[in-house]
Amino acid sequence: MQQSASLLKTAREMGWRDPARGLELIQDAEREFERILAITADLTEIRSDVERSVTSAEGVTGSPGESRRLLDAAIEEFANGSLREAEQNFRLAKSKAIEIEAHWMDAAEAIENAESAIGKEEGHLVRGLKETIRAAKKAMKDENPQRALAIVSEIPSQMSGIDGLMDKAKQAIEEAEQSLESLEGSTSESSSTRILDAKEALKSGDPSLAIGLAEGISREQKSISGAMSMVQRSLRQRKLIEERLPSGDGADNWHRNLDSIEDKASRGEWIGAAEDLAKLTFDLESFESERAEAREMIDFLSKDWQTLRKRLDSSGIGPDDSSRIASEKALAQAESSLERGNLEACLSSLGSADSAIEALRRRV
Repeated sequence: MQQSASLLKTAREMGWRDPARGLELIQDAEREFERILAITADLTEIRSDVERSVTSAEGVTGSPGESRRLLDAAIEEFANGSLREAEQNFRLAKSKAIEIEAHWMDAAEAIENAESAIGKEEGHLVRGLKETIRAAKKAMKDENPQRALAIVSEIPSQMSGIDGLMDKAKQAIEEAEQSLESLEGSTSESSSTRILDAKEALKSGDPSLAIGLAEGISREQKSISGAMSMVQRSLRQRKLIEERLPSGDGADNWHRNLDSIEDKASRGEWIGAAEDLAKLTFDLESFESERAEAREMIDFLSKDWQTLRKRLDSSGIGPDDSSRIASEKALAQAESSLERGNLEACLSSLGSADSAIEALRRRV
């Protein structure tokens, strides 16, 4: 009321000198007084409404909280005549009470559901969700149920995803164990250790690591199984392979390689045996291709030589001619080298034969 009182004092002082201005100031004081009375009436109604909301919110939480503190501060400001501050605190108390009434029960239920979904599960994935629940409980303690509801509402669905990962990890471990059992006698100590590591990872709540370890074992065992089948199938047909191997020079190396493959297979080193077998097969196919090309060249030169030899006889170049002898010898050496599997020597002899035959062709 200080503003109204000040106006009246000023009107009293000025009224003696300027009655009209004094009356105006009195009217201003009346208007200010009426405005204050109106605000006071409004605040009284607001206070009643806020007190109902705060009481209702306390019925939800079971104890007084921030909304009650704001209400008490507003009442104190009102009593001291600080109407604007009182109005602001009334509105803050109302807002906090409304938030509690709107979200407290839902947030409490969401926290309960989240804790139920987690149950007794452990592990680093679950630990993160438990931290979220603790943060939600702190938000409830701070009377911020809307935040609590927001951060825990997805935990049940997240736990469903974790449960799915756990089931996938269990299945992956079972498949890995089955793959090890199917290759009994060929299982490495490393694979057995990794199975134990995968089970420990699952037990500690790390399904992603368990899946990675188990699937790695399954892939490895699948590779071993494939290698074993290929090597065993090939070794059952060893005689057919040996029939393809060249005889003569270098034959021992081919047979030693084949014996090494069989030795690795007997020790269960299927991957190494398969790699060696693949290399031997590749080298053998390359050799056979080169041998076929050399055979074509020998056949071509031999046919060409037979035709040329008749022309040589007609031209008086007899069998005792040194160039004829060199040609015959080179062709014979090429044939012999091919039979021994010495392709390099065969090709060298073919080159010599071709040069000698070409020289004789020019003489004719």
